[in-house]
This record gives sequence, C-alpha cells and structure tokens, in this order.
Amino acid sequence: MTSDGSRRHGHMKILLTVLCAKNIGKKDFFRLPDPFAKITVDGSGQCHSTEICKNTLDPKWNQHYDLYVGHKDSITISLWNHKKIHKKQGAGFLGCVRIMSNAIQQLKDAGFQRLDLQRQNPGDADTVRGQIVISLISRDRGVTAVNHQTTESTQPSPAIPYDPNELPEGWE
Repeated sequence: MTSDGSRRHGHMKILLTVLCAKNIGKKDFFRLPDPFAKITVDGSGQCHSTEICKNTLDPKWNQHYDLYVGHKDSITISLWNHKKIHKKQGAGFLGCVRIMSNAIQQLKDAGFQRLDLQRQNPGDADTVRGQIVISLISRDRGVTAVNHQTTESTQPSPAIPYDPNELPEGWE
C-alpha cells in the first residue's frame, strides 16, 4: 500500500523528464523557432512548461515534472514556437504527443522513449515533423527498483535505450 504522500486522491505520482526534441519542422523560411514544451495532464488542470530554447530545431531541456495521473488520464506534450504564440490562436504550434492511459503504463519505468510529433487534430493541414525524447518514472512509494529496459511504445518511433549520461548517437 502506498502512503498518502505519493498519491493524491487515488492518482499515481509520475516523474516526467522532457529530455530534448529533434528535427522539429521549420515553419519560417528565414528564422529558427524558439521552442518550448507545454505539458498537461488532460482533464486535471495540471500544466507545466519547459524553458524556451532560442533559435533551434533541436532543443535540449532535461527538465523534470511530478505529475499526478489517474487511471483514465492522458498526458499531452505540445511544442510551441515562443516567437509566434502571441500572433493569433494556434499560431506557433510545432507538434504534440498524446500519451493515453494504457501507454503511460507501458512507458512507465521503461527508460527514455523517442516519440514522433503529431498534428493537434487529424484534419489539420499543417505539416508536423520531429521527435521528442521523454521518460516516465513511477514515484509511488514501495517502488524500489526502476527498470530501465526499453519497451515498444504505442507510437511508431523506435525506443531509445536509457543512459543518464549519454545521448544516443547523432543527438549531440
């Protein structure tokens, strides 16, 4: 049984690490974006943002967030260009990943995963490209060992083996 400190209202506590993104699609011809990631637990009101990385298609954050996730909750990580978000509604969108509840269970304690960025809605005309690298680690008490083996994700991207000190080849 877990203590009340590691669960809030029956929700599981997860440590989300947003490591980096790679090959984000360039929307402006003359300028590189200032990307940041916005993390939401859909329906719960939890919302976090990474720092802004200036002028890059390959931002590196390595930022950590404690999330409380219910058994039916999903996590959305969206990438935005800070230079464009104030222009109009939806401007600056660079891509997103939605991690459904069953995928959270599969990705949890499985090391870093590379997930393909998707459109906000399937019918959107905007082209989206790139990947984001994240990990989900259980923070519930009673979990003593963390399994860092990679698993198949529900996304079509290959998994990245976990090594806290080294990025995969070509990601430097």
